[in-house]
Amino acid sequence: MFLKIDHIHDEGLDFKLLESKQHFDLDSTDCVLKEDVSIKGKLEKLGHEIICQGELQTELSVKCSRCLEDFSFPVNAKLKVYFVPQLEDNNLANEIELTEFDIDQEFYVDDKIDLTGPVRDSILLSLPPIKLCREDCAGLCFQCGMNLNKNDCGCEKENACDPRLAVLQQLKNKIK
Repeated sequence: MFLKIDHIHDEGLDFKLLESKQHFDLDSTDCVLKEDVSIKGKLEKLGHEIICQGELQTELSVKCSRCLEDFSFPVNAKLKVYFVPQLEDNNLANEIELTEFDIDQEFYVDDKIDLTGPVRDSILLSLPPIKLCREDCAGLCFQCGMNLNKNDCGCEKENACDPRLAVLQQLKNKIK
């Protein structure tokens, strides 16, 4: 997903792209792109730096963290990236501390910027740490593994204890 820098005029360049879902590798077994990615935004030049601001939309198929069922997760994310030219000097002796500005910074080579990495990162960062198919998801029964959103399994849950914690349950019973 390359855009040429020489196409950016003084007033900037508005762009709208629809990129195939196969173009992005999310490296995740519990999160898969269901739709192509729609990206629109604006590129502006500031000397040799390029500022890209926009938004992207797509839809993911995600596994619920509680019941492990797949569900659709719409993504509407902001995109803000600063592109700077790649420097030839890769000497580690010149290490510097990263600033807040450096987090959104990408490098470009040969007068082309590649939006693939920043778009992929924005998609992944839009996901919550705990992905729930619905707010009141009951999850799986810890004894039999049945999805409690679909059926009640009938397992005794009141005094049930995880077998790995049985020793602690015995200690608790002695204290009473």
